[in-house]
Amino acid sequence: MKEVVLGLDVSTSKVGITIMDYNENLLQCEFIKLDPKKALEDRCILLEHYINNLNAFDSISQRGYHIKEVFIESPFMMFSGGKTTAMTMAKLQRFNGMVCYMVRKTLGISPVSIAANKARGLVSLKVKRGENTKLKVIEWVQKEYPKDFIVEYTRHGNPKPGTDDKADSVVIAKAGLLMEKE
Repeated sequence: MKEVVLGLDVSTSKVGITIMDYNENLLQCEFIKLDPKKALEDRCILLEHYINNLNAFDSISQRGYHIKEVFIESPFMMFSGGKTTAMTMAKLQRFNGMVCYMVRKTLGISPVSIAANKARGLVSLKVKRGENTKLKVIEWVQKEYPKDFIVEYTRHGNPKPGTDDKADSVVIAKAGLLMEKE
């Protein structure tokens, strides 16, 4: 089984998931949508099943990963111009903590939290004030991994929902690898 790192971009509605090898090759990148009607604990259990399947060896396809390290985007800590309430921030912090505990319990690995802006700095992704951060991150990942990160668009020309979560998880995984090299 190939030794890899897992990068997670956690929110209460979607989780971006990236598997990257130690040569910074993007092996798998996707997101899972979480049912907002379910309790946070149930959402975490769904994610746990998903991660267990990633870390399992499939004897039929002869494919599997051995997750050695997990990097997770830290939840934001500040209000962002009226978009975020204290209740939303508390819920995200709570869910992020659940996910960190679940990863530790499931994989025996304590995940390393990385702030989004620190991760972008580590991978040399610069976003100027006023630019759309989500689009810049998607563009950066698409440029870094043109064969492995294909962006699908809505009929209105916007990236399909979940694309930004996938892209953020790639940045987190790569930033984690770069932190390890420092």
